[in-house]
Amino acid sequence: MDVSAEIDDLKRRVGDLEGAMNVLSARFGTIQPELSAMQRESSEGCNRIGVMLDRMLLRLDTMNTQIWSLRDDLPKLVGEVVVSAQPSPAREDIG
Repeated sequence: MDVSAEIDDLKRRVGDLEGAMNVLSARFGTIQPELSAMQRESSEGCNRIGVMLDRMLLRLDTMNTQIWSLRDDLPKLVGEVVVSAQPSPAREDIG
């Protein structure tokens, strides 16, 4: 094969590769902002979920405190109800 023909063939191949690289670069250029936007939206969503989980944990802690308080107060409350439900002893009239 002729040297000049090989050089022309190599130049054509390099041109094809450069064209393909330009196409890929352009596509990546359009994808990159979309990926950045998706990453930002994902981060915001995760932050919102984190805030909601923090609120739920706070509510669970409050409920836990209230349940333990009820556990401590329940015997006294039941005792008061039982005493108030019992009929009062009949009083004898002295007279």
